[in-house]
Amino acid sequence: MTNQTPNLYALLIGINFYFPHRLPEGNYYKNLRGCVRDINNVETYLKDTFNLTPDQVIKLTATASDNPNQPQEPSELLPTYENIVAKFKELTAKAQPQDRVYIHYSGHGGRAKTIFESLKGSMGLDEALVPCDIGQPNSRYLRDLEFAKLLEEMVAKELVVTLVLDSCHSGGATREMSGDDQIRGEGFIDMTLRPTDSLVAPLPELAQNWQNSTENSRNITVVNGLLPEPKGYTLIAACRDQEFAYEKVFEGTERNGALTYFLLKALRQHGTEIAVEDLFNQISNQVRNEFGRQTPMLIGETERFFLGGQSVSFTPGASLLRSVPVTRTTRTVPVMKIDITKNRVQLQMGEASGLKKGVEFDIFRFRTRDFEDREQRIATVKVVELGASDCWAEVTGLHNEFTTRELKPKLREGIIEIGSPAIYVGPPLEQIRKVRILLPDPLPQIPGVDVSSLPGILETQKQEVENHSWIEFCPETEKDENVNYFVSVNSQGEYLILDANKELIKNVLFPIKVEAPEAAKKLINRLIHITIYQTRLELDNEDAFSRLNGKLKVELVKSVKRQRVVLNVDGKVPVLEKGAEDINLVIHNESTRSLNITALMFDDMDFSIEQLYPKGVNYEVVEPGQERTELLELLLPENYEEGVNVIKVFATVDATNYHLWELPALDQDLQGRKAVVVTKASNEWTTEKVEYVLR
Repeated sequence: MTNQTPNLYALLIGINFYFPHRLPEGNYYKNLRGCVRDINNVETYLKDTFNLTPDQVIKLTATASDNPNQPQEPSELLPTYENIVAKFKELTAKAQPQDRVYIHYSGHGGRAKTIFESLKGSMGLDEALVPCDIGQPNSRYLRDLEFAKLLEEMVAKELVVTLVLDSCHSGGATREMSGDDQIRGEGFIDMTLRPTDSLVAPLPELAQNWQNSTENSRNITVVNGLLPEPKGYTLIAACRDQEFAYEKVFEGTERNGALTYFLLKALRQHGTEIAVEDLFNQISNQVRNEFGRQTPMLIGETERFFLGGQSVSFTPGASLLRSVPVTRTTRTVPVMKIDITKNRVQLQMGEASGLKKGVEFDIFRFRTRDFEDREQRIATVKVVELGASDCWAEVTGLHNEFTTRELKPKLREGIIEIGSPAIYVGPPLEQIRKVRILLPDPLPQIPGVDVSSLPGILETQKQEVENHSWIEFCPETEKDENVNYFVSVNSQGEYLILDANKELIKNVLFPIKVEAPEAAKKLINRLIHITIYQTRLELDNEDAFSRLNGKLKVELVKSVKRQRVVLNVDGKVPVLEKGAEDINLVIHNESTRSLNITALMFDDMDFSIEQLYPKGVNYEVVEPGQERTELLELLLPENYEEGVNVIKVFATVDATNYHLWELPALDQDLQGRKAVVVTKASNEWTTEKVEYVLR
């Protein structure tokens, strides 16, 4: 029976001390210094904030002592494999449906020879959390398939799970850092032969759970491959797959993990009734500002309050991003940095998202949910400097109580917070599409409508439509070569949209009658939608000197007698039959850098844009020389005999978010569905596309 008042339980694991050991190739997991402090601070915060009893907090820690061979804690409280598994199961048994569960791990992550050869092959690896006694030959890692199963059991019991992992797996030669910085994770692969049984579940059951978890997510794994795409729980991880999780002395003399430190700092400032996306936007940018090579990740159930199961809703404002589902991550751009001396802010959107200099954003108060409430607006900024995945924007206006009489508004301390949401105000001049009205001669006779007045009606109505700045009605004297779209009326009294060659735009199936209610508004929304679609489809990195130029290869491939046959050789546009054969999208990273890959589907049958790959996360990291292969399902909507689809694959060096680009199908509800050395922005991103006809 569901509790009326859900309880909160916490499982806290922190490992500073690793028993002295040497693995077969001389590698070993070094002691850390901030992990136990992380856990103690988290425990104090949770107990003070929620009045938790000792029964509600399970803690396993390993703290160094004066004896280099022995930790301070007794054996029953150490984070050994046996204790970790037992405490997961104890907590799952204790908590009742709808209870909240918080899990926090601070320590090393690792890689080891797989014990799941039937699933991963004899050369496969298991990603794992590293228990404190891993140096013992009969000890075990908490492996990826086991960790996934423990979490799945919690979700299956309808527990509201929040997971924080302040650890990493990458590293290698740069393991020891100078100064106060240290990294959690080692770069080696442990080939030690270890026990092949599991205390979590039988190996076939673990393998089946893993396959079920990854099957519908196209085998996407996150957090260094440690977990499948999270379903039913919220995950905040310290860094991306190829990055580092740092710890440092932030205050006083003791270390903290960067993620844990900024997480607790934000919670103490804002309280727990905070949307997890708000919280993440602030702490992830604070971590990134401190350590440029650490990019935290938020994955899974993101539209919740932190430590709670309630959904968070947002009210959209006047923004181009209104064209996508209304969630904080997909509709807004967070403030990354604030530079008061230069009167500007850094935003997490750049050239790779089609941004141009001169574009304006409105910045709202941190934690704003209603973007129609203009009282929440803080500032207006204009983009003055572009990076690949970020930009600097100068403050051009301050609003509400921050308004001043100065000719040039100046930022002051505390006006804008890191993580504050910014809303895209409008496109740059070069992206605005010109529209000319072409009325037929003679004018059609439409009862109750003065056709000759339509140009004036449309111009007036445009000002009342969101995103209206994307189009501009031009006079009849405008030369044809300067016009992007023409609007006409046929003899049946229906609006027509024509392209620059005065040909009817295909696949706009449902006519708009001139006399219909809100006909002018519907027409303008169509023009705006088509404009945004075409602008995003045309985006390309045209810098011939970009270091990533030609380094991203995208192919449509089918298998013929065990041979790979590439269908789009030399730019060929293949004609594919719906459901007739298996077609794979193959993405190759031929550069020397790790790239964040996102594939978007541009569908000219309904003018929609949808993130095709990966699902559930913003991007997937593809290492140099590696490739990703994804099976495509080819679908043709009803009422269509043929359509052209374009798959655009974007690759960026830094993290970005192409959910910002998604568009629903045309005419659907706009909230619905579907001589110093400098770094050139064009060197940090690239894009390639494949096109095919589907019948």
